[in-house]
Amino acid sequence: MRRFIYPEDYRGYDMIRVAAVEACGRALSQDTCRFRVARAVAFVLLFLLAVPLLLGSAFGVSPAAVLALIGSTLLLQAAAAVVALSLGMHPVVVLVFLTSVAAAVLVGILEVCDLFAGRSRMVQGLLSKIDAKTGSIDYLKRYGALMLIPVIWIPGIALYGTPVVAWAFQYPRRVSLLCMLAGWAIAILVVMAATMGLVRLAF
Repeated sequence: MRRFIYPEDYRGYDMIRVAAVEACGRALSQDTCRFRVARAVAFVLLFLLAVPLLLGSAFGVSPAAVLALIGSTLLLQAAAAVVALSLGMHPVVVLVFLTSVAAAVLVGILEVCDLFAGRSRMVQGLLSKIDAKTGSIDYLKRYGALMLIPVIWIPGIALYGTPVVAWAFQYPRRVSLLCMLAGWAIAILVVMAATMGLVRLAF
């Protein structure tokens, strides 16, 4: 088994310890990799399929329509709220539905990044360089994760690029997930408000 960069190799860097960097401090055994992959797959399946199908069953949406809406969310992202509303789903259900799918995508991407970093010296070195440049900027340490809220609104980055940004800047996992999901929820609410004519009524 190939050995990896240990923490002592990063003397002089004030590393922000998150899962991706912790993985650099040890060799990932095959059992560890299998466990992490199985855990990530279980989480993704739960929030990508199980929760949406349960919501669809509870509100009279057919499994075929649920699967179509999941596909729309992966393709259209927050704009899939328009499709959900057209199916007659309540706005609160739409918010929970699309947020569940987003959580599955975000966690899945973060886990893939972690596993890739644990087996790539080049990625480990890139993480240490990013930390060396940003670690001395106090406001980034304290509030940097908050930038993920507007970043997830940016076309071309949005749901798929934002977790990579959070991972590259080594923001704490729970905080970054909360910020990304908050930004996602805001985007959905804006789309639903526009769709339902609330924005036009307000102005």
